[in-house]
Amino acid sequence: MFKSNERSNSLMLVVLRVKESPPFSWGIFILPTSSLPSGMVSRFIFLLLLFFITGKLFAQTLGGSSTYNFLKLQQVPRAASLGGRNVSDFTGGIGMLTENPALLQKEHHLQTAAHFGFLAPGITSLYGLVGFHEKRTNTDLALGISHLTYGMEDQTDAGGNITGVFRAYDQMVGLTVTRKYGDRWRFGITLKGINSRYGLFSSIGLAADAGIGYQDTTRNFQIGFSAKNMGSQLQTYNGQGEDLPFDMVLGITKKLDKSPLRFSLTAQRMNQFDILYNDTSFNAANYGRAGLAGWGDKLISHLILGTDILLGDRITLSAGYNFLRRKELSFSNLASGLTGFSYGMRLQFIKFNFQYARSHFQSGLSHHLISLQLRMAKNTSD
Repeated sequence: MFKSNERSNSLMLVVLRVKESPPFSWGIFILPTSSLPSGMVSRFIFLLLLFFITGKLFAQTLGGSSTYNFLKLQQVPRAASLGGRNVSDFTGGIGMLTENPALLQKEHHLQTAAHFGFLAPGITSLYGLVGFHEKRTNTDLALGISHLTYGMEDQTDAGGNITGVFRAYDQMVGLTVTRKYGDRWRFGITLKGINSRYGLFSSIGLAADAGIGYQDTTRNFQIGFSAKNMGSQLQTYNGQGEDLPFDMVLGITKKLDKSPLRFSLTAQRMNQFDILYNDTSFNAANYGRAGLAGWGDKLISHLILGTDILLGDRITLSAGYNFLRRKELSFSNLASGLTGFSYGMRLQFIKFNFQYARSHFQSGLSHHLISLQLRMAKNTSD
């Protein structure tokens, strides 16, 4: 959503994706701001309700049945260390715009970042970003390029005979545009071009993330909301259109006064209440599952908890807990260890920033992320 200017007669542009049948269509609504409730908080709640209502117009796929699922894989260590999702942390660096475009700020002018991910042998990711602040229009821009490779795989015929090898990878190029409204509000959008190739099968897609953010520095309080991966395939793998992994995320971040602690609460996949995936055949072959999920399990599965310990101005220790990850990846009769937990650290210097995060999926399977950020020039506010 975008506001053309700050005058009383300005217009609000709301872009919503509605699934009819593949390919998808886009709904574009232009609302005069005079038709919105008065007060910024009331408008924020109104727009959230609008997104909720729209979310009911299409079904969210579960169990990996959407396409371009690499878009859900966290590539930024700052967000990964806080449980895997965070749309309200304005202090996390330029990489956080992948969670919410509104988190891109003037302070990210000429800041570059390289994020490296290691999920399993042969599966690696690289995500690069650079930010720019345009003074004349007071607009923040960022360009990001992501490449996720799965290594070389054997190519076989219908009889299982190896006929060669092929390379599988996913790529994404994103352009983020963000502006400020008043002293505390920001809004932005990221347009993403997607290229996916698995041997003979390839697909091209177009998607967008839209987000808004609120930051009250006097109270150390932040709010963020993001609607992610709205779009469709322009070229399908085999002629059959598929869903993109659409998501709606809401979060708050609060630093305690006179304390080195900062807490975040994030609600993911808010467009659908029951997001738990239950595979009965898998359960039967893997020690079963302790009954069906109740109302409380369905509610808490949306939540992600994150906390920071600020050790001065240079060092930040982080930890998070993802209820959904713990619920879906735990075995009822086996020890789950640190499944669902994540943690990391950040070292901040004048022009250099290092981040590391580790996320636990199951025993023996964890996701490691490293980020190097460099500030190439003085901040525009210096």
